[in-house]
Amino acid sequence: MPSQDVQQRPDVAVVVAARARDRQASEQLIRDSLPLVYNIVGRALDGHSDVDDVVQETMLRVLDGLPGLEQPDRFRSWLVAIAVRQVRDRWRSRQSRPVAAPLEETVHEADPQADFADLAILRLTLSGQRREVVEATRWLEDEEREVLALWWMEAAGELTRGELAAACGLTPQHAAVRVQRVKERLETARAVVRAVAAAPRCPELAATLTSWDGRPVALWRKRLARHVRDCPQCLSRGSDLIPAQRLLGGFALVPVPIGLTGLVLTKALTAGSSGATAGAGAPAAGGAGRVARHLGRLASKPVAAATAGAVVVTAAAVAWYAGTGSDEPAPRPAAAAPQSPPAPSVSASPTASASPTPTPSAAARLSGRHALRSVDVPGHYVSQAAARFGVLTPVDSTSSTVTRQNATFRFVPGLADPDCYSLRDAKGRYLRHYAFRIKVDTNDGSALFQKDATFCPRSGTATGSLSLESYNYPGRYLRHRDNLQLWLDPSENTAAYRASRSFLVVGPRG
Repeated sequence: MPSQDVQQRPDVAVVVAARARDRQASEQLIRDSLPLVYNIVGRALDGHSDVDDVVQETMLRVLDGLPGLEQPDRFRSWLVAIAVRQVRDRWRSRQSRPVAAPLEETVHEADPQADFADLAILRLTLSGQRREVVEATRWLEDEEREVLALWWMEAAGELTRGELAAACGLTPQHAAVRVQRVKERLETARAVVRAVAAAPRCPELAATLTSWDGRPVALWRKRLARHVRDCPQCLSRGSDLIPAQRLLGGFALVPVPIGLTGLVLTKALTAGSSGATAGAGAPAAGGAGRVARHLGRLASKPVAAATAGAVVVTAAAVAWYAGTGSDEPAPRPAAAAPQSPPAPSVSASPTASASPTPTPSAAARLSGRHALRSVDVPGHYVSQAAARFGVLTPVDSTSSTVTRQNATFRFVPGLADPDCYSLRDAKGRYLRHYAFRIKVDTNDGSALFQKDATFCPRSGTATGSLSLESYNYPGRYLRHRDNLQLWLDPSENTAAYRASRSFLVVGPRG
């Protein structure tokens, strides 16, 4: 069953009118095409920070090239071909960067909201085997993700096989071979995901994973796939896997961020305003008003809307953009933060303060070395396991020096926001989240790392306790699960969840 957006495909009349520079038709064409382009580029680039730039460049090139499109009925395959070409150009530009370039320029930085797999899981509320399919896409190579992005849209009813083949510049027969090869790699990755996530893991697999850094890459997919293929225990775990194509039928598109929609509309329509037949000569200030109205309409569409609050914030940001003409993002508005209970004022001593108060002022802020003691698991502290993943660990006076040191962190101003906190261990590594798993990692200097390692204090359930909310995932908190592993999980309105994300700040354990 096709997704909702199939009904919003641009018809030939809209394409013809936009080709003639009709502003209303151009806007309609952008709104109808953007979800498809965003999902193809996002999956092909795996949520890299370049995604928004590539999407914007694709839409600008589409509008610029429309006058030369001789067959309006082939607009869709032409659109997808441009998107694929822009993705490949971005790959080449990344590969051609000098090896000696600064780390922050070469690091694979995901979208501030996380990589595209995270976005799909979070925004589409995926679970079960659909979630596993999305997680498996992380293990593919760049070229494989390009074909996967197109086949995914075909399986979801957004593209035909002919449109897919035309976008790749292949015959339908050759396209079928490429798609089949990627489907096989994806199924292999799904088996790997299932085996790695198993509890308990196969002992031999667990031994193999001791040297794994936790990052899903094609090299490790091949290495782990060999084990899974030859191990009866790991192989049996994947015996109930449903073919991915059946899972993707009717799969919804990941919603386009409203801020990106506003920027694309602003840039594209402003760039084409000189040749537009409607609204020509309107002052620049009117553009911001029009974009705000566009955002209001877009907010009513499931594919483009996130929350009503996001519409208000984004409309202000777009108006700011239209007034300044700057490509730099507007300052992060205070209104964008989720409404959370204020954090208590916590003393630096092992005994927390007696009563909760609003978020601490700069003078009352935490600093120095502290430990975080779980509210609902007595005697357990936020710590790190041998593989550097976050866990709750029991610590007392008889614990080893290493155990006590692992449960002690230095609170410093947040790397991404000085009003929040970052937690650093004795070796200078930071507590951060990666694919929603809490771990201790070395600061690589990237903007992504700084956001992942920044947590904002909120009130906890017990008097004087606090919770740590993710800076770049508002509404997700550092908490322990039943197995005492630490994760970044979305908020739930239950007493058990609130207790699992509540900690008392006490003196250093070691």
